[in-house]
Amino acid sequence: MKLFLVPLIILVLLRFWDLDLRPIHHDEAVNGWFVDGLLTRGYYIYDPENYHGPFFFYVLALFEKVFGRSLASLRTPAVLFGAALTFAPLFFRKWIGSRAAWISIAVLTLSPAIVFFSRYSIHETAFVFSCILFLRLWLTVRESPSGTGLWVILGLSLGLMASLKENFVVFGAALGLAELAGAVQDRRMGFFRERRFWRGVVVCFGVALLMIAVVFTGGFQDGDGFGKFFLAFAKWAGTGTKGNGHEKPFLYWVELMGRFEWPVFAGLIASFVVAVRDSGFVRLNAWIGIFSWLVYSLVAYKTPWCILSLLFFPTLAFGVVVDKTLLKLESGKKTKNKSSLLPRNVFAGLLVAGGLFSGYRAFEVSWLSPDQDGHPYIYGQTYRDFLGPVHKILAKVASMPEGKETTRIQVLSRFTWPLPYLLGEIKQAGYYGESNAPAEFNADFVLMDEDLLPKYESRLKGRYEREVVRARQWSSRMVFMSKTGD
Repeated sequence: MKLFLVPLIILVLLRFWDLDLRPIHHDEAVNGWFVDGLLTRGYYIYDPENYHGPFFFYVLALFEKVFGRSLASLRTPAVLFGAALTFAPLFFRKWIGSRAAWISIAVLTLSPAIVFFSRYSIHETAFVFSCILFLRLWLTVRESPSGTGLWVILGLSLGLMASLKENFVVFGAALGLAELAGAVQDRRMGFFRERRFWRGVVVCFGVALLMIAVVFTGGFQDGDGFGKFFLAFAKWAGTGTKGNGHEKPFLYWVELMGRFEWPVFAGLIASFVVAVRDSGFVRLNAWIGIFSWLVYSLVAYKTPWCILSLLFFPTLAFGVVVDKTLLKLESGKKTKNKSSLLPRNVFAGLLVAGGLFSGYRAFEVSWLSPDQDGHPYIYGQTYRDFLGPVHKILAKVASMPEGKETTRIQVLSRFTWPLPYLLGEIKQAGYYGESNAPAEFNADFVLMDEDLLPKYESRLKGRYEREVVRARQWSSRMVFMSKTGD
């Protein structure tokens, strides 16, 4: 396995290669803008109407403080959490075996979704890793339920999940249903009836609530933060039911898995068999994968990065099934059953071919064409065309004394992001919609949606050099105007 480890580590490290190749996404820009505010204010003010938990912003702020304000700094934590997620099957080697764990790691290493979204500064990789960490700690607590210290650590893990993303309730529900299904199959509920279990649960939830209070209030600097944590559930319950423009069909996740994540798709199918035939952690893992897929499929609101919450458990199931299959084929070889040699070679060939397919799809979406139209993982993406004029503005501002303080910018657009982050160090930048468009546009730089220009061109004061570029998916092209005279 040591030889197997070398190429996997190399492939994971390659996720850092050309990390700023893909233009910053709308959501990344929002996260970066929050980090700027956090560093200025000293703590994060949580808003349950729009945004996920604060913990990830503090991680981003730490990296920006240490490495400076850049897109690479903003994305590095996601890459690191993605790497941790990739090797997380080692947490479960005790129950699934070393080979099954390494097979799972190989699948996660080459997964197009994990590679692509690990290079994307959103909460997802950190959140999914926190769920996996909680599951590992939960298994330890099940084996030693009397240890109060273990329940405290489990509570910290629960607090971490809750401080990252409201979806922790979905994972919690999937884990609870999986445990219930296993208990019904075994016809025993003894562990969950013991007093020490419920004492531990009280400790766990108490520690989790304390951590939530600390994180959501910014160390008790925002007195309303703790209450807002609970208000968020009503908001996100409505969003999940309605879809809010991100509605997808029930089989959306199956379609993505079938197109890009074939081992995960195979593992999900295998999970239905494993959940009935196996026992212990292997069965529990299968049920978690099934219930997670079911709940996320029932929710109307679906964005492609949420597939990361569905990949890990079917991948472990895939690793277990492949490991068992290889054992059977190897057994046939040892007994000199020649009829098993061809299937074994064919089976190995299929695995290699599948790995090459996944690796190519990961390379394609992450490096060859990371802003292409039509790819389901590339969702609301900023185009690379957009960066040329932005870099010209930043270069001109940098060339002027006090340029960040004196340069004036006006932006009129239905989709202003990611500009507030990209131009965030320029002090005199105004962002407008049609409802509050200024009476005149006379700034050093005016940026405007192309389809709005005919309506507002008469408000331009002065002569401007113009450049029209594609901005982002789902929006009009944008006109960049640089003032050349009055």
